[in-house]
Amino acid sequence: MRSSTAARLLRGIAVVAIVLWSTGPILIGVVTSFSSQPDVKAVPARWLPHHPTAEAYQALIGGTDSRHSGGTVTQAGAFGQAMLVSTELALMATAAIIVVATMAAYAFGRLRFRLGPTLFAAIIATMLVPIFVVVVSLFQLMADHGLIDTKRGMVLVFLATLTPLATWLLYNQVRDLPKEAEESALIDGCRRWQAFALVVVPQMASGIAAVAAIVVLSVWGEFLIPLLLTSTENAKPVTVLITEYVGKYSTNYPVLAAAGVLALLPPAIIVLVLNRRITGMLTGSS
Repeated sequence: MRSSTAARLLRGIAVVAIVLWSTGPILIGVVTSFSSQPDVKAVPARWLPHHPTAEAYQALIGGTDSRHSGGTVTQAGAFGQAMLVSTELALMATAAIIVVATMAAYAFGRLRFRLGPTLFAAIIATMLVPIFVVVVSLFQLMADHGLIDTKRGMVLVFLATLTPLATWLLYNQVRDLPKEAEESALIDGCRRWQAFALVVVPQMASGIAAVAAIVVLSVWGEFLIPLLLTSTENAKPVTVLITEYVGKYSTNYPVLAAAGVLALLPPAIIVLVLNRRITGMLTGSS
């Protein structure tokens, strides 16, 4: 009885520690975003602002200048544009990656063709190559085709870098799917592509939703690629724009925290929606 109580106590402590470790930075960011610059710089540090204010969010959306922002300059509409760009990149890249990866996973998992295993291994091996190793060649290739500072170019880069991971994850699911339903569809007169679209894809829905969540988070949080391949607001995502809010001599930390809090919301909503889909599919299949 004592050992059982001690075990439950340890599990409870572990859960609380994990929750605090995971949500602590977010809570600190939210509190900082509603603080004033004097509250942030106060010594000793204040856990809660004396006078909560939403000035940071107003400055972020409406714009500021260096005289009133502690060195942090924000342009009106720039943050909203960056959020829109990040959303567009995440949705377009995820859609393209899911389509290509689903078909590739099915081909490698179900079909038998010459050099199939070798080609699959070569595709998966590209995940071992860090992006900074090929960044010079990548930049030159993008420049030669006029894709620098364009959303189209960014989507193509994400498609090339994240499709191997998505293919690998979906390939494992394809191999575990029962073949009976697909074979029945083929016997009934369906063509291969019809059996894939009408039978296999619905069976993969939970896996596709999980991979889509991973891809959305990866694209939304990517920093190095957009930093190197964008220079204007045409294709600059929020991850790159936030770094510009760090002043040369001082930084308005409430504005910086407000930008981080707002940047967290879209991926959180998307993941929650996909999580329901994943949970529903797993529950329905059990």
